[in-house]
Amino acid sequence: MSKYFLFAAIASLAMVNSASASVITWQTPHNISGASDVNTTGTTFGTWAPGSYSANPYTVNGVDFYSTSNLPGLTFNNFWAFQNVFGSPGTSDANYNYLLQNAIYDGTDPATVSWNGLTVGHTYLVELWTNDTRSGVESRTETFSGSASDVSSSVAFQTAATGAGQYIVGTFDASTVSQTITLQGNQAGQLNLIQVRDITPPPSLPEPATLSLFGLGALAMLRRPLKKPA
Repeated sequence: MSKYFLFAAIASLAMVNSASASVITWQTPHNISGASDVNTTGTTFGTWAPGSYSANPYTVNGVDFYSTSNLPGLTFNNFWAFQNVFGSPGTSDANYNYLLQNAIYDGTDPATVSWNGLTVGHTYLVELWTNDTRSGVESRTETFSGSASDVSSSVAFQTAATGAGQYIVGTFDASTVSQTITLQGNQAGQLNLIQVRDITPPPSLPEPATLSLFGLGALAMLRRPLKKPA
């Protein structure tokens, strides 16, 4: 009987963890165009420039990208790393161009990237890039998801506008200390860059009127004459 209750408890815990996975709200993908693509909202939580073995760091739009990721507890599976393979996107920023020529490429679809160290209740932004300017990859796309219910729109490896790829931004309220992103390609998945930012709004301050009332009340207390001892 005790074994049954132990199994039931473990199963219930697994269901709770699955149900509490953070759901990501994805924006529309954007074409890679320049350093300003790199989001600077809030504060940097961590970055990763996979395949860029010398990127320690390369700075783009004030954000440092590391090949040895500073995302806490970073793990990934079903990926191969490649350096200087995927072609320059041709922007005006040399660091950005260099980073986007490197990537991890999945050997078995789907692939995942995970990290931990999140603060439950905080709001985070995740930004991911896909770029491959080589010929013959025009039809390759992939999606990103944090759970089965939040699959992003397709992100292109290469666009007709510039020949460069795309990036996508998602936001989520952390319901657990860890997060996993699943990549699912129509042919294969790829990740050139990732950054995570803490965009939690700062604590709100009292309204000026409230502060004024508080100040007047404190002043009145100070001016009130003290009672003489009996």
